[in-house]
Amino acid sequence: MIPEPPPGFQQLQIAAGFAADFGPIYAKREGERVWFGFRVGADHMNPRGVAHGGALATFADMQLAALMRMGRLEAKQSPTISLSLDFLAPARTGDWVEGEIVLVKRTGRLAFSETILTIDGSAVVRAKAIFSHSDRAASLDAPRPEPPPIPEPIPPPPQGFAPLDPGPGFGAFFGPIGFRADPPRIGFRVARRHVNLFGLCHGGALATFADYQIAPLRRGRVVEGPFGATLSLNVDYLGPARLGDWIEAEPILVRATGRYLFTQAILSSTDGPVARSTAIYAVAKGEG
Repeated sequence: MIPEPPPGFQQLQIAAGFAADFGPIYAKREGERVWFGFRVGADHMNPRGVAHGGALATFADMQLAALMRMGRLEAKQSPTISLSLDFLAPARTGDWVEGEIVLVKRTGRLAFSETILTIDGSAVVRAKAIFSHSDRAASLDAPRPEPPPIPEPIPPPPQGFAPLDPGPGFGAFFGPIGFRADPPRIGFRVARRHVNLFGLCHGGALATFADYQIAPLRRGRVVEGPFGATLSLNVDYLGPARLGDWIEAEPILVRATGRYLFTQAILSSTDGPVARSTAIYAVAKGEG
């Protein structure tokens, strides 16, 4: 039986999409202070048995949603502009992860927020984000157009892409990823499970895909050895990714040291770049 959230937390009502399928997300408000939290489940795991970086990124991307749904901000369409995460310690199945959301600044067009996610008071992730939150943005209560249908059958990956196992847990939840060897690159097709309420790819889904940028470098033998933990992940959202789009990335190994791997990647659709990402990975024990 899944333990109840701590006292004062109530489940956020998320109608559909990537965030809804992620699992229950909770929040509480005391005056002007807002916290959000979730219980780490088996569906949030990576192959090493700890919470997937993409799962923690997806949760961190809900900062503004929690502020809006708890009445701290107006409920408006607010796409993510930038998301930055430092992974400080692992989260495991059954852990309760929570963080107080600090609204650093609000302008006429942007909202800046940050949080430190903790387990039993110990920090596991530091996250900061910038969201578009214009006074002119559409209300979340306004009618939304139905997203266009995806042709059936779903288009296959472009020629030359072979399946890349995304792993169990959150990788399986995210879905199929394709790999092409020359040059090493990865891609995925935006499906209904990846979208938000507005029919666009959820910021957490793009962050999850960005967290795989080390995978094609290993598969292509640009770097050797087992996978190490993600230490830092940064994503700048440059344009919308739509239902049915093929998104691909050609990661670059910027530098490798005895302890760290530094990478970067541009995520693009046929219409152009949709996100820019940088990451730092630990060199796994026994490598280097």
